[in-house]
Amino acid sequence: MNPVVKRRMVSGVKYGLMIIYAVITIFPFYWTLVNSFRKNDQIFSKMVLWPENIMNLENYKKVFMQDIPRAFKNSIMLTAVALILLIACTLLAAYVLSVYRFRFAKAFYLTFAMGVVIPRLSILISTYHNFKTFGFLNRQFPIVFCYATFELPLSIFLIVGFMQSLPSAVLESGIVDGCSSFQLLTKIVLPMSRNGFLTVLILSFVSIWNEYAYSNVLLSNRKFKTLTIALANSKTEYAIDYGMLSAAAVFAVVPVMLVYFFLQDKIISGMVVGAVKG
Repeated sequence: MNPVVKRRMVSGVKYGLMIIYAVITIFPFYWTLVNSFRKNDQIFSKMVLWPENIMNLENYKKVFMQDIPRAFKNSIMLTAVALILLIACTLLAAYVLSVYRFRFAKAFYLTFAMGVVIPRLSILISTYHNFKTFGFLNRQFPIVFCYATFELPLSIFLIVGFMQSLPSAVLESGIVDGCSSFQLLTKIVLPMSRNGFLTVLILSFVSIWNEYAYSNVLLSNRKFKTLTIALANSKTEYAIDYGMLSAAAVFAVVPVMLVYFFLQDKIISGMVVGAVKG
């Protein structure tokens, strides 16, 4: 077979598989978007690829009459505070583990890395007892320590690999120029590790935004419910309004999609560097 024809056939198969994968990935969201403009009886009567009336915003009006807007605000606040706490801890820990050489540094790094394989639900009961002991149950912000702790092992794993990929000559030049440890961190290491931290922010944002189990157990107070809990509670005992539920799902997914859309190149570059040097 002609090499040129063979390469074209291989490329055609690759692109075909990617198109199929893209369709399979995008279709559930598209179908949910379509159903968000349809009534319940229309959804059950037949499946369509385009809503009968795209100007029908009744389901979105119902969303704003539920607890979902308040839950959306709660999720935004908790996610933002958790990410700030996570980045601060990751920055300091990764900087020490990647730049400084000291005894047991590798042991500390491996200890953090092992946290990636520990199932979060395995410590849910003990976390509940600790929250109850310290009076943190049904208080809004203590749960951010759980969120940040869960994301810390993977974040440190990625950022240490990213910082270790920085040219040692640049760090040595900063030390020769009289930079203190804090200046070295803030003026050299942090700016050069920006893509790595953006990767951590995006991955952690998605994970925290979609967290369900701990929010459901530790935040039973209705006014502190997060968006995932509000979505789960939006159905009644005897009926489910799938049109309204679809609109609420779109409302919840849009922030994640926007983050990925605008920062997708940063995710790829950050993951590649961390994987090569981690």
